[in-house]
Amino acid sequence: MATIIALIGLLFVFAVLGIKVITEHEQGLVTRFGAHYAVLGPGLHMTVPIVDRVRSIDLRDVAVTKRIDPGETGRIRIGNEDWDARSDDPGRITTGTPIRITALEGQVMVVTAG
Repeated sequence: MATIIALIGLLFVFAVLGIKVITEHEQGLVTRFGAHYAVLGPGLHMTVPIVDRVRSIDLRDVAVTKRIDPGETGRIRIGNEDWDARSDDPGRITTGTPIRITALEGQVMVVTAG
């Protein structure tokens, strides 16, 4: 009986550690075993504890450092890190344009104006 209670307690702790909340102005970048795995939008999400790491990015703190033409790769700054970004938006993304991360392709973020 004590073993069953211990297992239920362990599963509960494991489930609670896997809950991630992404706020309205953020997106979450998920890495699984160190490789980029997914992009999470705002809301409540379940991840695999120990295996997944979620990094919240405040989209109000993202700056386009080089103009991004449709289909081309440019640079964006998130906090104090520079990232390569490719636009799937039919329009041009320039400095000051609010953006939304739609996917990760290796080390390149796919972004749209948003």
